[in-house]
Amino acid sequence: MNIHSSSSTTPMAALPDRTALRDQLEETRKAYHLLMESLTDADWHRKTRSTAWTVGEMMTHLADTLADKPATIADVRRGKNHLNPPPGLHWLAMRIQSLLVKYSARRQTRSTILARYDQAHSALLATLDGIKDHEWKLGAFCYGEGYKTIPEVCQMVVSHFQEHAAQIATRE
Repeated sequence: MNIHSSSSTTPMAALPDRTALRDQLEETRKAYHLLMESLTDADWHRKTRSTAWTVGEMMTHLADTLADKPATIADVRRGKNHLNPPPGLHWLAMRIQSLLVKYSARRQTRSTILARYDQAHSALLATLDGIKDHEWKLGAFCYGEGYKTIPEVCQMVVSHFQEHAAQIATRE
């Protein structure tokens, strides 16, 4: 087990602002709901411009990846890498993820996806409530995107939503 301390991590005295972090996650949850409400039936089934997924698959992907964040944080707390395939197999991991999203989206409706997102959001907040002050600086390699601390994993929720919301908003 390798527990690293990120060179970008601030000293213990500068703990993350838990309230601001929770507020950011709540704003993202609200934006997810607004985006879902803005979608028409035609939007739901159209392909996004920059991915092979439909808008419905993309919304499912966002809920599914949010649901994974408590497990990611659990691994980071232990210094265990999370879903970090070797560079030569990254393409395979992406292909498997694509197939899993397509399969997961088939069984979903807008209401079940919203419920899943909200449940995942609540689970993430509960996980954050259990983080001890000394754990905020812990990290691990995650998703093939490099070394991440707990605050950086949480920031990934926000940036991931923003990235895909922009792809969904782009009309062909």
